[in-house]
Amino acid sequence: MVENKNNKIPKGPYCYNENGICPYWSLVKDRPSQENGYCKYLKKGDWELETGLLWDQCKECGENFDDDF
Repeated sequence: MVENKNNKIPKGPYCYNENGICPYWSLVKDRPSQENGYCKYLKKGDWELETGLLWDQCKECGENFDDDF
């Protein structure tokens, strides 16, 4: 059985919820602050995205975004 990756992504607009932080979210230490968020699900960092708000744990992937949280 193949596990659905987006089941691990928190519901709502952020990379976290009452259950914790998204397992795909991280910070990159050698990047400047407010440009150091990284999403393993997207395989992209703030420096590669137009909005670049991963550093603030704002969801960029869109998965489960409109789900109730």
